Amino acid sequence: MCAESLQEPDLYLVNADDLKALATLADMEPNNLRPALLVGKPDLELPYTTVGRPIRWLKLFDALDSLIDRRLIMLAKQNPADVALANGAPERRRRERLDLDLTDPVEYERMRVQSPQMDRILVIDKQSTFRDDLAMAIAHHVVPVEWAGSGDAAAEVYAKQAISIVLINPQLPNIDPYELCATIKRYYKNTRIAVVLLVEKDFVYDHVRARQVGCDGFLGLYLEQSQIVVALSKFLSLRR
Repeated sequence: MCAESLQEPDLYLVNADDLKALATLADMEPNNLRPALLVGKPDLELPYTTVGRPIRWLKLFDALDSLIDRRLIMLAKQNPADVALANGAPERRRRERLDLDLTDPVEYERMRVQSPQMDRILVIDKQSTFRDDLAMAIAHHVVPVEWAGSGDAAAEVYAKQAISIVLINPQLPNIDPYELCATIKRYYKNTRIAVVLLVEKDFVYDHVRARQVGCDGFLGLYLEQSQIVVALSKFLSLRR
């Protein structure tokens, strides 16, 4: 999975012979909704399904099927979006953890920006359909979802109302999504705000430009609304 993708994984497949991989898995906090399958023999006893080496592919596929079946049963019993917002899905680390503090002072200044006083999502898209669906999916949590059909219309919205998350369809006519992201980030330089691109499968995400303008990642427009809400929940105050 691409590091900039905000989509949560369905399952973790881990090399059990790699101690670093096992340490990373511990940060992910696997559960029945996001199970883990270890390949190999770990040096310590772990509460995860394990298949040994050499790999027997039918045995591996059977283990994957069993974990996915268990996950589907859990999803059928509860709304995964509600679970994520109530309990918090573990946030995947974007960078390696360092033993020494090499953080640029400018980064500390960025982290000191204030959180928005309330959650409000702004969708910038050609049509309001995605906004309408998202508003219904998140209505239980009383998070307003605004819509704008252009960059200028979006500016009118975020100039009048505090926004915590902006979702941009990068294929909106006559806009450069990265420039728009930079503009929004500059406007909210003293307040924490997340800017996420909503992409089609054929969209080529420019990782370099995205990092330069502070884009927080991307999500597929083709995902189910519950998956969208789970991914966005890490930016909502309910998660803080």
